[in-house]
Amino acid sequence: MDVPYKGYTIIANSERQPDGRWLPVAELEVTERGVVTAKPPLRATALETRATRGDADVAAVKMAKAWIDANEREVVVTRPGPPPALEPAHPAPVAAVPPPAAPAPPSARTRPSPPPMLSVPEDPDWTGLCRAVGLDSDDKVQRLSRLLLVQLLLDRLVAVMLAGKLASPGAGPEIGALLADVAPLPLPARIELAARLGLIAPAIAESLAEAGRVRDRLLHGKPPRGKPGWDVSGAEELASAAAGDRCLRRGIEAAQGLLAALRARPTGT
Repeated sequence: MDVPYKGYTIIANSERQPDGRWLPVAELEVTERGVVTAKPPLRATALETRATRGDADVAAVKMAKAWIDANEREVVVTRPGPPPALEPAHPAPVAAVPPPAAPAPPSARTRPSPPPMLSVPEDPDWTGLCRAVGLDSDDKVQRLSRLLLVQLLLDRLVAVMLAGKLASPGAGPEIGALLADVAPLPLPARIELAARLGLIAPAIAESLAEAGRVRDRLLHGKPPRGKPGWDVSGAEELASAAAGDRCLRRGIEAAQGLLAALRARPTGT
């Protein structure tokens, strides 16, 4: 189902989940000057699945339209100026050149800095890379590092828990092969499957889903006005110490709950 909307083409491509329900997924394409560019697909959360693919596709289109409305940009079209005048075949007499003016003071000769969208370090080091994406303080760098570490751990723990559930009792080597099959599943699908199998409590499932939403905001969030598209400083979890700590604390609690469940559950049960 292809739906044109505000210069985009919305392609509903909902995915069937292991439990038979459908996760709304929308792919976006935008055409500029005859070139078709695909945007990252939009995925609903594990709590927003639908019973049929038709219902999921309808939800996917609505989700994509809401995303487009929220991320619209005002496109400024620069009109070309008139072509430069041709020089005459015979140059006119050159007037006397006045003596050069006194050099301007340094403050007057200094050109303004380029806008932020063009300020990319030519040879970026770690500090330059952090500042290029809007991390202008050590606190923000540390906050992002901690959030990503906790999200990586949560992602891995859910995969390990599912692989352990699917493995035969006592079949340690089998878990590695199952992990390779389970890990590529989208995180929302793994969270829902783990919840339906009784491996995680509803509160932990919601904390995992929120961690996935935070990761999506960091990857695809709208940058602040006047900032380049790769700037992440507008994310609430990075801009606000309170929001970052709240998200981090919730993620750590979810990780502790998963680790406790893994220690208490024998393989294959």
